Amino acid sequence: MNFIFTEDQIQFKEAIKSFLTDECTPQSIREGWEIKKPFNQERWSNLIDLGILSSNLPEEKGGLGIDQVTLTLMVEEMGYAGLPEPAAEQTFLVNDLISILPQNIAEAVEDLYEAGTKYISLAHPLAPNPLFAKDSAGLILLDESECKFISKENIDLEIITSNDPSRELYKINSINDSISSNENFTELNAAVSARGSLMTAALLIGLAQKMIDLSSAYVLDRTQFGKPIGSFQAVKHMLADVAVAIEFAKPAVYRAAHSLSDNNSKLLLHCAHAKFMCSRAAELACKNSIQAHGAMGYTWEMDLHIYMRKAWSMMACWGNEDIQQDIIFKTLSSSSEELGVLYTF
Repeated sequence: MNFIFTEDQIQFKEAIKSFLTDECTPQSIREGWEIKKPFNQERWSNLIDLGILSSNLPEEKGGLGIDQVTLTLMVEEMGYAGLPEPAAEQTFLVNDLISILPQNIAEAVEDLYEAGTKYISLAHPLAPNPLFAKDSAGLILLDESECKFISKENIDLEIITSNDPSRELYKINSINDSISSNENFTELNAAVSARGSLMTAALLIGLAQKMIDLSSAYVLDRTQFGKPIGSFQAVKHMLADVAVAIEFAKPAVYRAAHSLSDNNSKLLLHCAHAKFMCSRAAELACKNSIQAHGAMGYTWEMDLHIYMRKAWSMMACWGNEDIQQDIIFKTLSSSSEELGVLYTF
């Protein structure tokens, strides 16, 4: 088997990386916080113009039809940049779902969606608070038994406080009118959960990598006893632990992405495993990065806290570690197949 990324996959990754390096800087994120508008409409429009937001739509629907592995590589870069706009956990997710939504809901979404150029938010029991709902044209809502689509004018929303100022969360107070269906709900719910877990996992890997890069630069610059603190063995080991955790988590993400593309029978297990591993890596990155910064990382002056806040929020979104462990355990314990390194993981 060949696990090397293709040239096209790397080009997509590098293209989004180049764009975000220029357009999504810590300064621009801070400016959004200060004016209480983290959703940057100009940056969103540029993502549309580049074809990023519609990239995982089928070609016949105006997209590029890129595969899940390529998409995951792009999402990692969005995590690395701390992109406030919910391209991964909302738009890419909706793009993937259109083909499997009940027909009446899919038609309603597509009437407003315009091939990904309009923002549609999504809420689910594992992510119950829609992101940037005031900036959306409508909301796809999955509850315990059915799927609904509600246009913006038919829903009453209330903004709630988030640990991450880049994430504008809303609580649904009431719904005046909706299009609903329980057709194939079990399959749809599983598909949404798996994709939400995978997108979040990829974001967490990017965030973890950003935190360790910031910490590595800081410990080389900060001196103590006449030496950079990065030269001390304890600091080296602390950051090396994070690097190891990231490297162990990445294959789980790419395997889950491939499972989705291949419609693997174990895709729910693989996506849960990816989210679990990436949450662990991001949690360690937060902890050790604060230590490397001497607790200064959480202060407003340092950029580190921008990415830590997002990581903490994403760890709980689309299923925390307990939920993902439960999915893994139930999947493995109910399987009649052989378990172990050669078969399961």
